[in-house]
Amino acid sequence: MIAPSANRRLLFVISYHHACNDGALIAIVALLPILVDEMALTFTEIGILGLGLIITVVVQLIIGRLADRAFSRHLLEVGAALMALSFVLVLFVSEFVGLFTAVIFMRIGASFYHPVGISWITREYAGPYLDTALGIQSGIGNFGVIAALASSGFLGEAFGWKVPCIIWAALNLGAVVFGLAFTKSHSAPDVTRRQTRTISVGETISRVKYLTVPIAAGGALYSVTTYFGPVNLTTMHGWSAGEADLLFAVWLGVGTVSSYFYGTIRARFDRGTIVSVGFGVSVLSLLALFVTSSWYLVTPILVVYGAALFLTYPALFAIVSEATSIEERGTAFGIVFAAQLGGAAAMTYVSGVVADSLGDPSAAYPVTATLVFASLVLFVAWRSRHSGRGP
Repeated sequence: MIAPSANRRLLFVISYHHACNDGALIAIVALLPILVDEMALTFTEIGILGLGLIITVVVQLIIGRLADRAFSRHLLEVGAALMALSFVLVLFVSEFVGLFTAVIFMRIGASFYHPVGISWITREYAGPYLDTALGIQSGIGNFGVIAALASSGFLGEAFGWKVPCIIWAALNLGAVVFGLAFTKSHSAPDVTRRQTRTISVGETISRVKYLTVPIAAGGALYSVTTYFGPVNLTTMHGWSAGEADLLFAVWLGVGTVSSYFYGTIRARFDRGTIVSVGFGVSVLSLLALFVTSSWYLVTPILVVYGAALFLTYPALFAIVSEATSIEERGTAFGIVFAAQLGGAAAMTYVSGVVADSLGDPSAAYPVTATLVFASLVLFVAWRSRHSGRGP
C-alpha cells in the first residue's frame, strides 16, 4: 500500500506512460509473425530490428543525464509524442528498410520513459513504500504490454497489420494529453538545487557497474522471448499469429500479477534472493521451451516463467536506487537501462543469426539461457561479497 501522504494520481499517471511506452514497443514485435510473410523478413532481419535497441541505449544515457540537471515532467510527454509519430511512419512502410527506419525512430521515443519515469518514482516514493511503488509501475507497464501482445496478432489478422499501429499511435497521443492535464499542479522533484557538488558519470558508473550484468541479462530474457517465442510457434509448429501472441500474453499477464505483489513478496524475501530465484527459474524455463511446443506444456512453463522473471525487474531497480543518491538517479537509471537494452539488442541479434544458420528460431532459447546462467553466477558472487554491506 502506498503511504497516505503520497500522490497516488502521480504514480498512476507515470505508470500509464509506462503502459503506453512498453505496449507500443511490443505491438510491433507482436506483428512480426504477420510481417514475416507480408515483408518477407528473415530471422536475421528480425534480429537486426532488435539491434535497434542500441539507439535507445545511447539516447537514454543522454536523457538520464539531462533529467538530473533539469528534471522536467514534460520529458515524459515528449517521449510519448515521438512514439505516436513513429507509428504514423510505420503506416507508410512496406519492406524491411522502411520498417527498420521507423523502429529506430520509435526507439528514440522509447528512450524517455525509464530514466525519467522510474527515477521520478524513486525520488517521490523514497523510503518504505519504494518497493510497492516500483511494483505498481512495473505491473501497469506490463498491462500495456499484455494488451498489445494479446490483441495485435488477432487485429492484424482480422483487419490488417496497420490497424494495431493506428491504435497505439492514438494511445500514445492520449498519454500526452493525460500527462499534461493531470500533472500540471505537480512539479518534478527539484534535486539540482540541493546538490553540494556535481556527481560525475564515472562515480555513478562505479556504484552500479556490477548491477549492469544481471540487468542486461533481464533485458535479454524479455527481448528474446517476445521476439522469437511467437515466431517459433508460427513458423515451425503451425500456430496462428493470434494464438501464439495470446499464449505469450498469458506469460506477461502472470508477470504483471506477480509485479503487483512484489512489495508483499519483498517483505518476506530479500531482493538478492528474488533476483537469484527469478533468473534460475528463467534459465530452466528457456531450456524447457526449447524441447517442447505442445500448448499443454508450453502454457504452464510460461506461467511459472512469467511469475519468476517479472519479479526480478523491480527488485533490481530497488537495488539500484539503494546504491545511488537521489541527485544521480536519472544518470543511474539511464546507465542501467542502457545495459538492459544493450543486453537485449545484442542477444536478439545473435539469436537471429543463430536461428537463421540453423533454420530454427527456437535455437534462441539455449543461447540466451547460457548467458543468463553466467549472469546468475556473477550476481550470486557479487551478492556474497557484499552481504551485510548492501541492499
